[in-house]
Amino acid sequence: MVVISPSFLYFVYTMKPLDDYNVVEKTTIRNLREADFSALFEMYISFQPKSYMLGLPPTVEPVCAKWLGTLLQEKLNLIATCGERIIGHSSLVDVPRSDLCELIIFVHQDFRGQGVGTALLKETCRRSFNLCKNRIWLMVSCANTAAIAIYYKCGFRVTGMYGDVYEMELDLESCIDYMSR
Repeated sequence: MVVISPSFLYFVYTMKPLDDYNVVEKTTIRNLREADFSALFEMYISFQPKSYMLGLPPTVEPVCAKWLGTLLQEKLNLIATCGERIIGHSSLVDVPRSDLCELIIFVHQDFRGQGVGTALLKETCRRSFNLCKNRIWLMVSCANTAAIAIYYKCGFRVTGMYGDVYEMELDLESCIDYMSR
């Protein structure tokens, strides 16, 4: 059951451990490699809608390339592929001197609604335990109800609201048993 309101969202879901997670036919979740940069760049350049959330992904090609170069330096970057095509990307960005990291996740518009975002999020959360952080933080447009429902499935909760944007967090310490099911 999903109940959506400005002050309260709730979803109950059981997560199972994943290695390579197959979603739609020939779709795999795996670590991003340096050789994937060009294909990932192409995914973001063709991404719709442009500047989807708080100006991300960047729409100007040199800015997008610099943004991706910065993300590639993070400890956790995963991609979803369908055949040879990159169709989704997630990254956990370290927040220095903090017990949290920021989640960035995008799924190409041609592959939304097919379980790609859910699989990418689950695998990102599962692998996040290796980063020695206690919380994962994100921001999402209140209008993006599909993403909000997926975040709730994985245990995220709303911690704040800024205009039309929710701030959400996942407490990793409280969901260790939940994540390992």
